[in-house]
Amino acid sequence: MRVVLATLGSFGDLYPMLAIGQALRAQGHDPIIAAPAVYGPRVAALGLSFHALRPDFPPDVLMEIFGDPVHGGRRLFLDLVFPHVRETYEDLLDATDGADVLVAGELVHVARLVAAQRGLPWANAMLAPSTMMSALDPSVLTWFPAGYHLRHLGAWPQRLLFRLIRRQTTRWAGPLLALQREVGVGTGDIMFTDKFSPDLVLALFPPVFGAPQQDWPAASVQTGFPFFAQEASPETDARIDAFLAAGSPPVVFTLGTTVVHLAHDFYQIAADTARALGRRAILLMGQNPPPDAPADQVLALDYAPHSRLFPHAAAVVQHGGVGGCAEALRAGVPVLTIPFAFDQPDNAMRMRRMGVGAVLPHQKVNRVTLEQSLRAVLDDTEFAARAQSVARGIDPEADMARTVAAIEALHGSLAQRTPAMLPHADR
Repeated sequence: MRVVLATLGSFGDLYPMLAIGQALRAQGHDPIIAAPAVYGPRVAALGLSFHALRPDFPPDVLMEIFGDPVHGGRRLFLDLVFPHVRETYEDLLDATDGADVLVAGELVHVARLVAAQRGLPWANAMLAPSTMMSALDPSVLTWFPAGYHLRHLGAWPQRLLFRLIRRQTTRWAGPLLALQREVGVGTGDIMFTDKFSPDLVLALFPPVFGAPQQDWPAASVQTGFPFFAQEASPETDARIDAFLAAGSPPVVFTLGTTVVHLAHDFYQIAADTARALGRRAILLMGQNPPPDAPADQVLALDYAPHSRLFPHAAAVVQHGGVGGCAEALRAGVPVLTIPFAFDQPDNAMRMRRMGVGAVLPHQKVNRVTLEQSLRAVLDDTEFAARAQSVARGIDPEADMARTVAAIEALHGSLAQRTPAMLPHADR
């Protein structure tokens, strides 16, 4: 089975596809990663086939978008996604030549069009509950967070918000709507109908993080988090081992691969906070300057896999990306989440609702608030107990096996289709 795994966005969008690609290859299939060209060398290093997919997502542009939580979503679609849908369509059409199945990420809005042209069964890879657009399980919207607090009124406030989202995104999506008309595929409801596959919608998170809802797409199959295995460099690995062996479990501070560019003085505040609490710390800092702190108390690294550090942590302070949330839940450690934009505030709310930690809005981070919030997380034994309980219910191998099985079943379903059921291009 030749499977094209197409994604746009940051490393947080790429890594789940790499994990699925590796699992498919282990089962004897032929995965192809279609993603922005900047990720080509990383994919090639894993021995996976790669096909470039426009547009690129430059780190400086992503940084600007994440730095604007209220208008970032609009800028993402208006500046990056929709102006380039024709290029994305052309590249993905090339990538799917000879393919058996297409699996598309959240931002690949041309997947339905390409699948129709190629006569392919296709699936969505939905990484977080907020991407499922459920009125029955309201999400925190960065541009209108107050909407979440209306959930006690039932589904109708969310449906009103969804009506507004439909209207706004239709205004932004002129190039996509024009391409839909040209190809003859799509309803024009790009966020609530056309982006979801009628064949398979993979909800790639466990029920404890986002329970299945009656208003999810009919083809939804919930599997679980797709964990992408990474290794630290030998030098970094040795530094981690030496630091962990030299004292008590540290607090790990990370802002992921995109928000880290917006750190400003966060890591100095983090180091000072850890010392004030009598805790050691490991900081994943990217290219930010190291803080002024004793080396035996604070280990500053540019990067290390979360899976390498989180199981050894007393607590994790992170930005709320779904990948970081997944790793913290797997490790069974309490979490302080500092969300910025997109799905992060909703993920943070879910972590708090699960009882595994607390939330500190990034606008309120300073030396006093970080110490107060982190102290509360470290001192509350219920957070740790609940985190360990959740971790016992996470089974990465079984979850990935269900994901692969769902994709294999999707491929098998093509053989059972009658000619009348096939997309127009294959009738």
